[in-house]
Amino acid sequence: MIEFNQLYYLLTIVDNGFNLTRSAKVLHVSQPALSKSIAELEFRQGVTIFNRKKGRIIGLTHIGNSLVRDARKVYSQYEMMLGRLQDSVSEKQGTVRIGIAPVIISTVFNEALVQFIQNNPGIKLTLVEKGAYELQEMLVLGKLDLAILISPVTFSSISEQVIYKDSVAVWFNKNHRFNKIEGPIPLTEIGKEKIITLNNSFMVTFQLKQHFMHASIQPDFFLQTDSWDLILNMCQKTNNVGILARPIGENYNTGDIVCREIEPFFPWKISLCALKNVQHSSVVTFTRNWFSDYFLSHKLVPQA
Repeated sequence: MIEFNQLYYLLTIVDNGFNLTRSAKVLHVSQPALSKSIAELEFRQGVTIFNRKKGRIIGLTHIGNSLVRDARKVYSQYEMMLGRLQDSVSEKQGTVRIGIAPVIISTVFNEALVQFIQNNPGIKLTLVEKGAYELQEMLVLGKLDLAILISPVTFSSISEQVIYKDSVAVWFNKNHRFNKIEGPIPLTEIGKEKIITLNNSFMVTFQLKQHFMHASIQPDFFLQTDSWDLILNMCQKTNNVGILARPIGENYNTGDIVCREIEPFFPWKISLCALKNVQHSSVVTFTRNWFSDYFLSHKLVPQA
């Protein structure tokens, strides 16, 4: 049986021009110990690995050349194994800067964050909670590693993977005329009402205004706010209608107001985003894959 350190000694001698003195220094062993190790290898295997002249090694025999070729393959695989082992350790250690819009963290990402922190104590998440536009700028400028954003993003340099899919709905009280309409509420009818929705820093509001513009509708935005619970309270107590993503409203709805789909369908998609053409660290890649797998395993990500 050939010991691994004997193969390493053999390769070191070859790579140092068969100079045992220099090889021993590289290996941090004495020259006699190195000579003894190689002599034992030849004796136990019953082969001659080195050609010698006057007791000095001058080259490799045919068997020695074959052994060196195989030893290099073995050592290369050993280094690859160590590299993978080191990667598996380092990918679960470090800090990841992740930006999440507040509306997302409270409705969709809350449980995922708890699970990640419990399962990966070696990874520190630095959370940045800001609006969609600011988070995209921070990601592009390298101030964030990852961002959770409403899809589609507006920067072409950002890659996105949709991890959650629902819809934007219209909300109204039980006495509203929309209760007499069956099925989704047409955008043309919503445009006739006083609308309460989120302020312009929210991507949903930008998308909503785009829908109205493409339909040539001039909406009456009665109130825009940062507070989604205020929107629902106003819908409950007034005859105005609210526009919110369905999961947001369901988190705060007491059952006193109604929500319906919008016609045409208004999707609400959340993407896991990173900057394109950037070599991310192993811990960032691990974190990105973890959240992707989490939403896939919970069947929250749409299947292709």
